[in-house]
Amino acid sequence: MIVGYKFILKSSLKRLRVSTYFGLKRAMVRFKSFDTFTSHSFLVSPRRYYEVAYSLETEEGEIVPRIDKQIQVTAAADVRKEGKEIIKFSRYKPIVGFEGYGAKQGKVSVKVRKVRE
Repeated sequence: MIVGYKFILKSSLKRLRVSTYFGLKRAMVRFKSFDTFTSHSFLVSPRRYYEVAYSLETEEGEIVPRIDKQIQVTAAADVRKEGKEIIKFSRYKPIVGFEGYGAKQGKVSVKVRKVRE
C-alpha cells in the first residue's frame, strides 16, 4: 500500500512539475506548472512576534500564499513581489498555504524569524 501511494504521489507531482521544501520555519515551492493547492504547518511559539518574509515570482497566471489567515499576498504574471511583515501567531502550528491559478515557471517562498524584543 505504501509503495502504491508513493508511486501515485510521485507521478502526480511529475505531472504538475512541482518541487517543494518544507522545514520548521521555512517553506518553498518551485514550479513549472502550478494549478493546485498545497499547505504546510510551521512550528512556532504562540503569542510572540515573528517576522514573516515572503518572495513570489511567476511568469504566467497567479499565485497566492496565505499565512495563518493573517497575510494574503497575490502575485500576477511577470511580477516579482518580496516583502516582510511582523505578526503574532496565536497557536503552535500556524498553517501556510500556497494556491496556484494557472501559474507557470516560478517560485514562492516564506520564511519565519523570531523578532527580538
